[in-house]
Amino acid sequence: MAESLQEKECNVVKLFHELWEELLKQRINELVHNQRDKDKIAEIIKREIEDFLRTFPFRDRFNLHPDAKDNAKALAARNCGNERFAPSIGEYMESLQHYNESIAYSEQGSETRALAYGNRSAVCLKFGLYEECLENIRLARASNYPMQLADKLNKREQYVKRCIEEDAEEFSDRVMHTPGQYRPRNSGYPAPKLSYEAHANVPQLVKCVELRQNSEFGRHLVTTQHLKAGDVLLIEKPYASMLNDKERYKRCAFCHNEDTFTLIPCEGCTLTMYCSDECMDKAYKQYHRYECGVLRDCWRIAGRLVGGIVGLRMVATAIASFEQDLEGWTNHLNALDETKVNAFTVDWNKVTDSDIYDTVHVLATNQKRRSREDLAVLMFFTSIVHRLLLERTDLGPLCESSPTRSKLLFDLLLRHWQTSLINKKQVYHVQRSEGQDEEDEYYEYNYAGYDSDDEEEYSDEMHAIAVYPLFSMVNHSCIPNVAPIHLLDGRCAFVATRPIAAGEQLFDVYAFASMDFDRSFRIFCLRKSYYFKCRCAVCESFSYVDVRNMTPRETNFLRLLRMVNVPEHQLPMLVEHMNEVGKRYPKHQYTAAEVVLVRILRMMHSYSLEDDMLNTFGSIGLPGLAASLSRSRAGNFR
Repeated sequence: MAESLQEKECNVVKLFHELWEELLKQRINELVHNQRDKDKIAEIIKREIEDFLRTFPFRDRFNLHPDAKDNAKALAARNCGNERFAPSIGEYMESLQHYNESIAYSEQGSETRALAYGNRSAVCLKFGLYEECLENIRLARASNYPMQLADKLNKREQYVKRCIEEDAEEFSDRVMHTPGQYRPRNSGYPAPKLSYEAHANVPQLVKCVELRQNSEFGRHLVTTQHLKAGDVLLIEKPYASMLNDKERYKRCAFCHNEDTFTLIPCEGCTLTMYCSDECMDKAYKQYHRYECGVLRDCWRIAGRLVGGIVGLRMVATAIASFEQDLEGWTNHLNALDETKVNAFTVDWNKVTDSDIYDTVHVLATNQKRRSREDLAVLMFFTSIVHRLLLERTDLGPLCESSPTRSKLLFDLLLRHWQTSLINKKQVYHVQRSEGQDEEDEYYEYNYAGYDSDDEEEYSDEMHAIAVYPLFSMVNHSCIPNVAPIHLLDGRCAFVATRPIAAGEQLFDVYAFASMDFDRSFRIFCLRKSYYFKCRCAVCESFSYVDVRNMTPRETNFLRLLRMVNVPEHQLPMLVEHMNEVGKRYPKHQYTAAEVVLVRILRMMHSYSLEDDMLNTFGSIGLPGLAASLSRSRAGNFR
């Protein structure tokens, strides 16, 4: 995994706090004194921040520079990869990501890039990935691989082709694929389907879930019929999603597939890589052309505002969908009655790009609940990003002659950075780990009712963040009754994790609700980030979020379930157990069965056997990996 892009010395939030206390707080407070209109307060703060930035050397202070290719940095990354690749260390996956970093930094057509491709082909050979090895050899030659080293590359190519011929005879049923092309992932299980009849106009949602609104909960979702544990209620695509920065040299920035061995770089920045030309072209057309020049700096300086970075992608996506017609977009938004727009008012069977955008345009920002300092730091950061977009992207020519267009761009950046901060969802995949520490074993035994020692262990790993039009309307509870199951095709299925009575509200759990935190810290974090006080049963009556088996019978059942050890057999058994007539679920506790239900569903739908490098018998690991390693060490193909 790559290092985080965030730089402590360039943290915009930390610096702004110092500026606020020393230079801005008194002046702004004087200007807004006795002002009750929140919109006018925002206008005053914006004006003062813009005036301040005209003379403040923010580019130097944050070391802001266009994201340019740099062969020197590419060489340094390749050298790091060589150190990890050395036989005395043998950390091949780590070396692979350094080579990817070298490819991302190197100039197009350069010998530096060619050498990184060549070295990556050696890593592929170590893992017995012969087609991937050949693809990297092809890429190395296309990037002017040095003639004096051509013989080594030729020998490696000949050796790999012989291995392919030998394996074709021994493993004739092996499924082949073409490296360098987009390849959909398959979990091995049928994709989930809605458990009940769908809405006529919202086919991704069951008909029995309705949108309600009141003064206590705002907009929220309620079921009109009894729901069972395991019911699939919604299967939704995100409006926008963004890869975690630590995954940038591991996954495709568009489809998020883990094609680490054959990623190719964006030629406009050093941050994004793609599994194929197809994904690169789609990303460029759909959003990347408007963010390419600023994405690295946004990650670097955002500090705690980084959670809103998918808001930049939302703005870029919207601009592309409106085909750069900013005047038409302005007119559209001026005529939009936000009180009458939500994801339930749209006919998704004949939806337009404009209709879809409207559903996320009206998501909550909480701007009027923010303190003056919180709003000011958002405007400070947004103003910097706004300036960088005008300087470095195609938006500059579009906006330079029109204050109206420039204002629209600023307003949208401010809006969607805020909507993303409070509406984003983390996107997970399931990953197998080689072992489990004692604390994890203790957790498994005490909370789930079985001891998992000496068995394969899997964990949820976050690789992206996303904003969903419909699921964003689900409120928070520290004891949720629905959970997201992220599918390998980018969609997300939302599943009932316990029976839900007709008339009850659906609840998700937001990021800060954890059994590791006590009540006071949970409430503090939720109020600081989402601007509400949690009044769920556990926050009203108890301190810690607790997970327990409800009865000794359930403990024994979960032990038995573990012995089955096949997810598609475990699931119907568990669902039947959880939905037994008369079974009650405490509002102040999770039950172990709920934890196990989510785990089984994610194992079935969020885990890709193809991408599991610990799997020596999957299509990516190749049968007979040990023999392949032995063969590759026999000759000097490095």
